[in-house]
Amino acid sequence: MRRPLLILFTLLLVISFIYTNNKSLDNIKDKEKITIEGIVKDKIEKENYDQYKIGHYLVNDYNKNLDIKTGKIVKISGSIKSLDNMNYENFNYGRYIKSMGYKGVIAIKNYSIIGENQFYINIGKMKNYIRDGFRYLYKDSSDFINSLILGQKDSLSEEEKNMFSRTGTSHVIAISGLHTGILCTMISIIIRGINKFYKLIIITLIMILYCIIVGFSPSISRAIVFMVIMYLAVFMDRKRDGISTLSLVGSFLLIDNPYIIYNTSFQLSFLATLSIIYFYKIINKYIKNSIVSVSVAANILTIPVVYYTFKGIPTLFILGNMIIIPVIGIIMSLSIISVILFEISIFLSKILVYLNKSIIIMVYYLLEKLSVMELAYIEVNNPKLFYVTFYYILIFSYMIYRELRIMKEQENGLQGYYKEY
Repeated sequence: MRRPLLILFTLLLVISFIYTNNKSLDNIKDKEKITIEGIVKDKIEKENYDQYKIGHYLVNDYNKNLDIKTGKIVKISGSIKSLDNMNYENFNYGRYIKSMGYKGVIAIKNYSIIGENQFYINIGKMKNYIRDGFRYLYKDSSDFINSLILGQKDSLSEEEKNMFSRTGTSHVIAISGLHTGILCTMISIIIRGINKFYKLIIITLIMILYCIIVGFSPSISRAIVFMVIMYLAVFMDRKRDGISTLSLVGSFLLIDNPYIIYNTSFQLSFLATLSIIYFYKIINKYIKNSIVSVSVAANILTIPVVYYTFKGIPTLFILGNMIIIPVIGIIMSLSIISVILFEISIFLSKILVYLNKSIIIMVYYLLEKLSVMELAYIEVNNPKLFYVTFYYILIFSYMIYRELRIMKEQENGLQGYYKEY
């Protein structure tokens, strides 16, 4: 059997779908009174309310008059809304909450601080320092930097979100394998002289810390666990198989939370990674351009999800990615170094900021021009699930056929029929 972990992951997908389909999301009465205790792990400032992540619940302050610091241990009282009653314009928000690993959403009435957790207090201070440092240094460009480094997309304007969506570059503002790969590369360069074992430990600890800072979203968790396992194989000098590693990570996530299959970030992150692993080499044989090959490969398995979920198809995604992908590593590196240097030398920090902002302004200018082109984006008013299903049947049939052919070639090679194998 060529990839048993892939078969296990597929079985878990089927089981998860059967288990969660048409199942009540909770047994809670709407606006039922509830009291919880837990650590404030993060605070998100939204336009109409502040949201706190406390344990397995999202706690909303609709008056925006509370200021509960990250790391405080609090006792919260309020009313919880049934996830089964949270459907808005054909969007099952309750199931989305469940897919993120939360049990419910509480509207806070009152609270009391009963202690504090020093680890999360330091995490909150670190995150605020990075966010506020970017805001001070980058001014108008800070929202983009914060979305790029900290995953804070909510601060971007609708015009910016539409620009990235229409040019097929939304993955840049959603932390995924691209971002974790760049960070791991940066760390590896900095600690290149260190023993392999210690290098693995340092990279793993830093990436786990980064995951805690930006929040354990499904796409981030998938990307970081995948990256750590792949680096582990490198340091142990073991043969790597990307699809088996991805299947192992996906299996862990499904066992932990079967509802993750309904999370769009997880779907796109998983399918994009699988698509790149499987199709990149095939495409690059003919195109001979890594950026174009990666862009085309990633979209083979993600285009149907984008079509059905976002009701549109970015037709010029290759051009969009050719604009931003070559410089995204430079932008991230300069951003991180500039905020670190801010405490050491404001002069050097501002030189890097000037260079970085020049690149960002250029990227924005080109993406804006591309996004307003008439054929840049095809809107679909009524996407059909049949088309999505038919497309995936064709693509996965090809992938299965190719896998079976490779297995046959390997078998023949072992038997001596293929001298070159």
